[in-house]
Amino acid sequence: MTLLARLFILVLLAVLPAIGIQIYSVLEQRAEREGEVTLQAERLLRQVESEHFRLIDSARLMVTAVTEAQFLRQGEINSCQSYLERLATRSADYRTLSITDAEGRILCSADPSRVGASLNAQPHYRRAMAQGRFAVGEWTITHSGADGGELPVAAPYSDSDGRRAGVVALSLDVPRLSAMFAARPMPENTTLTVADRSGTILVKLPGTQGRAGERLPDSYLGLLAERESGVTMMPGLDGASRILAFSPPSAGIRDLFISVGVDRGAAMGVVDRATRDGLLMTLSGFLVAAAAAWIGGTLFIRRPVDALVSAARDWSEGKTATRVKLSDRSSEIGQLGHAFDMMADRLEAREAALRQSESHIRAVLDALPAYVGVLTPDGAVAQVNRAAADAAGVPAARIVGRPFDEICWLSFDEAGRERLRQALALGANGRSSRFDAGLRVPTGRDTAPREMTVDVNLTPMVDGDGHVTHLIATGIDITERKRTEEALRVAEERVRTGLRNSGVVVFNQDRELRYTWAHSEWLGFAPDALIGRTDADLCSQREDADGMMALKRRVMESGVGAREEVRIRCKDEDRFFDLTVDPLLDPSGRPSGRVEGVTCAAVEVTDRKQAEAELHRAREEADQANDGKSKFLAAASHDLRQPVQSLYLFTAALSDRLQGHAALPILDNIRQGLDTLKSLLDGLLDMSRLESGKIVATPVEVRLNQMLGRLVAEYGPRAAQKGLVLRAVPTRAWVRTDPAHLERILRNLVENALRYTTRGKVLLGCRRTPSGMRVEVWDTGAGIPADRLEDIFEEFTQLGERSERGLGLGLAIVKRLSRLLGHPVTVRSWEGKGSVFAVELPRVILGNPRPASGTAAAAATLARRSVANDAAANDRGQAISAIANAFGGGRSGGAATKTVAPAPAVATQAKAGAGSDKGMVLVIDDEAIILLGLKAILEGWGYDVLTAKSGDQALERLRADGRCPQIVLADYQLQQGRTGPEAVCAVQTMLGQSVPGIILTGDTSSERQEEAERRGFRILHKPVFPNDLRRMMASAGAA
Repeated sequence: MTLLARLFILVLLAVLPAIGIQIYSVLEQRAEREGEVTLQAERLLRQVESEHFRLIDSARLMVTAVTEAQFLRQGEINSCQSYLERLATRSADYRTLSITDAEGRILCSADPSRVGASLNAQPHYRRAMAQGRFAVGEWTITHSGADGGELPVAAPYSDSDGRRAGVVALSLDVPRLSAMFAARPMPENTTLTVADRSGTILVKLPGTQGRAGERLPDSYLGLLAERESGVTMMPGLDGASRILAFSPPSAGIRDLFISVGVDRGAAMGVVDRATRDGLLMTLSGFLVAAAAAWIGGTLFIRRPVDALVSAARDWSEGKTATRVKLSDRSSEIGQLGHAFDMMADRLEAREAALRQSESHIRAVLDALPAYVGVLTPDGAVAQVNRAAADAAGVPAARIVGRPFDEICWLSFDEAGRERLRQALALGANGRSSRFDAGLRVPTGRDTAPREMTVDVNLTPMVDGDGHVTHLIATGIDITERKRTEEALRVAEERVRTGLRNSGVVVFNQDRELRYTWAHSEWLGFAPDALIGRTDADLCSQREDADGMMALKRRVMESGVGAREEVRIRCKDEDRFFDLTVDPLLDPSGRPSGRVEGVTCAAVEVTDRKQAEAELHRAREEADQANDGKSKFLAAASHDLRQPVQSLYLFTAALSDRLQGHAALPILDNIRQGLDTLKSLLDGLLDMSRLESGKIVATPVEVRLNQMLGRLVAEYGPRAAQKGLVLRAVPTRAWVRTDPAHLERILRNLVENALRYTTRGKVLLGCRRTPSGMRVEVWDTGAGIPADRLEDIFEEFTQLGERSERGLGLGLAIVKRLSRLLGHPVTVRSWEGKGSVFAVELPRVILGNPRPASGTAAAAATLARRSVANDAAANDRGQAISAIANAFGGGRSGGAATKTVAPAPAVATQAKAGAGSDKGMVLVIDDEAIILLGLKAILEGWGYDVLTAKSGDQALERLRADGRCPQIVLADYQLQQGRTGPEAVCAVQTMLGQSVPGIILTGDTSSERQEEAERRGFRILHKPVFPNDLRRMMASAGAA
C-alpha cells in the first residue's frame, strides 16, 4: 500500500471521529430537546398540582374548621343546620355542605332537602371514617342535575368522648374547576387531564376530547396504579404521541390523578430539521478534506520521505558521513531528518560518558568503608576496592589475579577459613553465603594487628542463561554492633532479675496466643512450662480465658495497647490482675510492620480487690441505713399531716362556736401550736424528698414581681402582728427558674427573717448583675456571727435560743434547693444590725412586656396555688389590697404592706351564716377523722353535709338522699387506687348535670393542677385552711 493511500486512509480515520461527533451531537441535541420538553411537562404538572392543591386544601380547611365546631361535640342539630346555611351563603365555591352521623345519615345540610339522605355508600364517606383523615371522593352527578357533576370531599369529626361520630362533607363544582384551569394560560399543543381515583375525568383541556364524567382510556388506567409521579410517552386522548407527565392518586394530591401532555411531534420538529442540515454539511466537509489530503501528501510528505529512505540505505552500508540535510525543520519529517543527522554525534558522546561513569563507580567503591571485591567463578580476584587492599596489607595490583582464599588466609581465624572455603564452593554453584568471622587487620610494622568482627557476604552474579559470571565479596565491620549486642544481653539479664523480684510477670504470645516467652512463673506454671500453651490451658474456667483472649485479639487487630483488670479462676481460687497488653511488632520494628503477637505485663491486685469489696459492702450498708432514715422521715411527716389537718378543721369549727367565750384565747394558742407543728412537718418532708432525689426542677420564664407580691401579701399580717414592716421593691424583671422551688427558697428566707427580727423591717428587692439577676432579702434582726455563716446552712442548726424556732431545717432546704436549681445563695450579716440573703438567677430579656397570666404558664399555676394556701389573709378583699400595696399600688408608689384586720371578722361571718340552710355538700375522704373535721366546720357554716369514704359509697348515699349537692369536696387519693376526680365525675354522670368540685390534695406537682383544670375542677392543697376553703367554695358557686 502506497504512502498516499495510507495518507488517504489516515484522513478518513481522522474525519470519522468528526462525523461521529456530529452524529452524537445531533442525537444529544434531540435528547436535550426531549429532556427540555419533559422538564416543561413536569413543571406544568407541578404548577397544576400546586393550584389544585390550593383548591383541595381550601376545602380541607373548611371541613376541618367545621369538625372543630362546639355544637358537633354537644350534638346540637338545630345550631348545626343554621350554621351550615349561613356558611353556604358565604362560600359560593362549594356545593352541598353537609354533616352526617356515624351511619352516614345526613343530620344537617346547607341544602335542607338533603337532610335525612345517606352517604353510607359514597367512597369519600367510607374512606374518611375508615382512615380517620380528610378524603377526596369520586365524581358524582350533581344533586340538582346540573351538567358537569361535582367532586365530594369529607373529613371525620369526633364527639366529646373522642369517638368518630360522623363526617363533614362538601362538593367542589367540577365545571367551575374546568373554567378556572381553562382561564389559566397553557403552552400550545399542551393538554391537561384531571381524574378521580377510579379514572373518571374531572377536567380535560382543551375540551375537544372527552368531558367530565367520562372514563379515561384503557391506556391511561395503568398509570392510576403507579406509586410515584413520573413521565412517559404514549398516545394522548386525541391520538397524537405525547410526552406525558403524570401524578397518580397515591402521590402528589391524594385520591386525584393529574397529567400534563406535550405534543412530541410539534416539539421535536426544529430538531429534525437541524439533524438533516448537519449531516449534509458533514458529508461535504469529508469530500473536501479527502481532496486536500491527496494533493498535500504528494508535495509535503512523499518527497521528504524518499530522502529519508535514501539516507537510511547509506547508513546500513556503513556510510556514516551521509546526512539527510532537509531544509524544512519545522515539520515532523524535517525534524526526523535532523534527528538522523545528530544520531552519529550522540553515539560518540555516549561512549565517552560511559567511560566517565565507570571511573566514578570506581571512586565510590574506593570511598566505601566496607571491603568489596569481584571474584571469578573459580575464586580468583578480579577487582578490589581500596579498603580491601588495605585489609590484605598489599597493593591492589598484587591482589588481582590471585586466589581469594589465599589472600585472606592469614587474616581469618580458623573458623573463618572453614566458612570461607564453604562459601566459595556454594558461590560457584550459584548460591549466596553470609557469615560472621574474626579478622586481623594490620595497623603498622611496629604495632599488633587490630582484632575485629566482619559480616562477610558472598553473592553470585549470573547471566541470562543462569551461568555464574562473577562473585561479589563484601565485608562490613560489625565489631561495635557485637559489643552492643553483648551489652544488651547483660542488660536483659539484669532486667529479668529485677522483674523477678518486683512481682510483675512479663510474657509474650504469638498470633495464635500461644506463649512464646515468659520471664517468671505465671499462674503456677514455670516459664519453660508456659511455652506452647494458651490461656485456656491455664485457667480453670473457660470464660476467664475467653475474656483475656478477646482482649489480646482486639489489641492485635487495632494495633493499640490496652489495660484492663481481669479475674482468673486458678486452682479453685479467684485471683485478680492488672493486665497491660501491647502489640508485638515484627523484628523490623517499623510502626507499619505486621503485628506478630502481644507482649503482656500482669500485676496481681487480689489483696486490693478484697479491700475494695469490703469497703463497697460497708458503703452499701451505710446507704441502706440513710435510705431507711429518709423513708422513715417521709412516711412519718406524711402520715402526721392527716391528724394535723383534722386538728385545723376541728379548731376552726370550735372557733366559730366559741366567739366571745373566755376560752377563745386558749384556742388561738392551739392554732399557733398547729402552725408550728405544720412548719416542722413540712421541713421534715422536704428534707426527705430532697435526700431521696425525687424533686426535679422544671425551669420556665417567671415574672419576679408577682412572686414577691404574693410573699408580701401572705406574710404581711404576720409581720404586722410583730410590729414589723414587710415590703417589696417593684420590679419588671423576668428570670428562668422553677417557680415552685424558687418560691420555697424565698419563703424560707422571709420566714427566717421574720423569726429572728424583733423590730424594724424586712425588705425584698432585686438587683441586676453582669450575669443575671439577684433577689435579696434584707432584715434588721440580730445578725449572724461571722464564724457561723457557713454553719447556718446545715441541718438542725439554729442560732440563739430554740424557743418556738423550729428544727433548724429552713436554710438547709434553701441550700439544697439552690444546688438543684443552680442558683447560688450568699449571705452577708452585721451583728446587732441585720442580715441580707441573696439568690443569683439567670435573667430573661423579653422584647415586649408580658401579662401576668401570659406565656409563663407555670408561674400562673404557682400563683393560683399560693393564693389557695394563703393562711394569713382573712378575706379576699384584704388579700387583694395587700398585693396591690406590695406592687406599689395607686399613684403614691409606696411598697409597704398594709396591715390586715384580725381573724374574728371572718368568724363572725361564719356564725352569722350558720343559722340558715345553704344546701347540701358531699364530702368524700377515706380518712374518718378528716370527714368528721370537714363535717363539723361545714355544718358550722350552715351547710347540710353528706359524707362518704369512697366514690361508690357516695353514689349509694346520694341515691338514698335524693338531693343534688351544691358542691362536692373530695380527697385526691382514695382507697383501692381510686382518685377524687374519678369519684366527682361518677357523681356528675349519675346526676346527669355538672356539679362544682374541689379536690383536696397534698401533691403540689403541676400534673395535679393540669389534671384538675382539664376535668373542670378546682384544687386546694393540704393543709386546708378554713378561710381558703370558704373562699374557694364561694367562688365555685356554693351559696
